Amino acid sequence: MKLKSLLKYKSSQDIRDLFVTRELMNLKKKSLLLDAGCGSQRYKKFCNHLVYRSQDFAAYNISEKKMFGQHKQIKYKYGEIDYLGDIWKIDEKESKFDAILCTEVLEHIPYPNETIKEFSRLLKPNGFLILTIPSNCLRHMDPYFFYTGFSDRWISKILSKNKLEVKKCIQVGDYYSWMSKELYRTIRSHSYLALFFLLPAFIWFFIKKENQISRNSLCEGYHILAKKIK
Repeated sequence: MKLKSLLKYKSSQDIRDLFVTRELMNLKKKSLLLDAGCGSQRYKKFCNHLVYRSQDFAAYNISEKKMFGQHKQIKYKYGEIDYLGDIWKIDEKESKFDAILCTEVLEHIPYPNETIKEFSRLLKPNGFLILTIPSNCLRHMDPYFFYTGFSDRWISKILSKNKLEVKKCIQVGDYYSWMSKELYRTIRSHSYLALFFLLPAFIWFFIKKENQISRNSLCEGYHILAKKIK
């Protein structure tokens, strides 16, 4: 049995995809959606029932710093962009969109608070924000990497300040699952000698059951659904 198959959770991407696609399908038909920081437009294919618009600055190519577990790099490919420019200053009128989608973007921009304020400006009253953010992550997509993550306290404070009522805030992972995944990353990205030293620790963290303290201590991220208050 491969070590990868032992991990007790689906990948973070699998969990995120499930959340995002479900919330997109819950939006009313013909809703005007802005995919903010859309990148390669991973979720566009799930928006056929919506009026889809895309936004990105489209400046990232490849990582400038080498990192553990990094595969052979290829130039990043963007989809077609409707709004080209900074995410915290989008050239569109107020109350334009029925919904905004923003997935794993805020750690890559220098002004996350201002971006949430901009989302609130662009959303219609009762419009929805579908947001996913890391709470703890390694450097990626350098040089556009500014934050390692955000906390549930940040979510509550900044969204409420901008008239966004949190309807769902789903925590992904805990301290034990994070440690088991990072040990797995270390074993894969180093020599077989790492397996000899780290396998016992991996097994220990793998079998540890999640509890409130482990959840409070650390998690991978949050999946959020918020509604614009009138």
